[in-house]
Amino acid sequence: MTGAPGFLEFFILEASEYVEQLDALLLGGSATGPDAESVQRTARALRGTATMARLPAFAELAGAVERVGRAMQEGVLAWNPALGGALTAAIDDLKTLLRSVRGWSPADEQRATTRSAELQHYAPVRAARAPVDRTAPTPSGTPAPFLATEAANIAAGVELMTTRAGDPDTVGNVLQRVRALRGVAGVKEIVPLSDVLEAIEESSRGLETGHEALTAEGRQLLEAAAGYLRELATALRSGSDLNTSSATRDAFITAHTVWSLRDSEHDTVVPITSLFYTDGQSGVVEASPHPPTSLSERLRLEMVSLSEHLRQVLDAARTAEDAAALSRVRRDLRRALRAMQLAAESFGELELAHLIERQSASADPTDHSSLATLAALATVASEPPEPGVSLESRLRHLIAGTAAKPAATTRPAAPTAPAAVPTAPAVPAIGSLIDSSLAALESFTAQPFARPTPIPETTVVPIESLLYRGRAALDRAIEVSDVLRRAAPGSDAAALAELFDLLELARAD
Repeated sequence: MTGAPGFLEFFILEASEYVEQLDALLLGGSATGPDAESVQRTARALRGTATMARLPAFAELAGAVERVGRAMQEGVLAWNPALGGALTAAIDDLKTLLRSVRGWSPADEQRATTRSAELQHYAPVRAARAPVDRTAPTPSGTPAPFLATEAANIAAGVELMTTRAGDPDTVGNVLQRVRALRGVAGVKEIVPLSDVLEAIEESSRGLETGHEALTAEGRQLLEAAAGYLRELATALRSGSDLNTSSATRDAFITAHTVWSLRDSEHDTVVPITSLFYTDGQSGVVEASPHPPTSLSERLRLEMVSLSEHLRQVLDAARTAEDAAALSRVRRDLRRALRAMQLAAESFGELELAHLIERQSASADPTDHSSLATLAALATVASEPPEPGVSLESRLRHLIAGTAAKPAATTRPAAPTAPAAVPTAPAVPAIGSLIDSSLAALESFTAQPFARPTPIPETTVVPIESLLYRGRAALDRAIEVSDVLRRAAPGSDAAALAELFDLLELARAD
């Protein structure tokens, strides 16, 4: 029972505060017992930090205290002297065990197990886990027990994040675990697990840097994500269907949708001309007499990649059937159209931006006429411009013509072929688009934006020669170890990270 050295020190500081809070709750309780809701919340945070530090016996005892608090809050367990004595003994044991985590012994393991069993007599575990095949892999090929354990650990960490939302170290440790799991081969194929991990990371980036506070929508999303992760972990252990509809999944989808609709200004793109002085001068240091592309051409080139991404989202929309897939498609549609809108605004095309914004507000992945309109928008936005006709007027005319045609408003029962786009064939448009793009790139050779700067030739040094290897890495690791021994605990995370890297380099030689 050992955790990572750096996180173990963090755990000791974190857990000490939670144990002291539990002790204060017991001492300050009334004749009917302490505040059950506070006991449950504090013990849950203690269990979360112990789970993240890979201290299972400690986490099990904290979970037993949490179950007692929950049972008292729900009214199924009444306070009495015997329960008070058992809970007081459990808190005292938590204090003792906290002093032993650096050198855990079988006696400490037995102490935690015995005390957990005593509390389980008052508040038993609600459901026993069914025996499963520990070697059974998921469809992605990754062992299911590994994914289940990691999902449960991250869920505990997310619960800890909501308790201590202002602590960037806690958020950083949880997100490090989330990113590591997202990087495991095959996790992206497990769509529900991938979605909830992505939602946790997206909603916590601002908390990690300290630039944002935890909003009500963010807290609701994190709490729903933690509950859904635990449900997915149970399904992974038992081999159940991960796409089964449930109240927990619906709560996560709802919270994710609400969070996605929040007003955000961090992704706003501003035209570079808005950064110049308003003194009538151009603000350009050196203007090219023959620019290779015009402003409208650069806008079209930007729209080409954005339109291709929109087509990919529309392809996914045509095959989405269940609620989770439809919710994901709605978010992706909104993001794709939002990117096109911001691109138009950054080039000063406000009417075009407003037109795309209106399409985003009415986008419906279950409506074939809506999908056909968006597909037509993607095609026209990526086609070569017509002389004297703006992109905004072409799109407005196209959308008006598409809306005038009758179309089914609901998805048919059986999958059908993608709706035909009421525009010119796509193949000629793509061919001419490629030709014009290549011509624009070739023009940079004859008329570059700036004069080429000669770079003197230098001797190329292999990067391997700059790294410690073999014996040299071990010698450097010993030096870093001596520095860490003299330093205060947890005071030099950079040196600890360097030590781990040196050991990896020594092993690789």
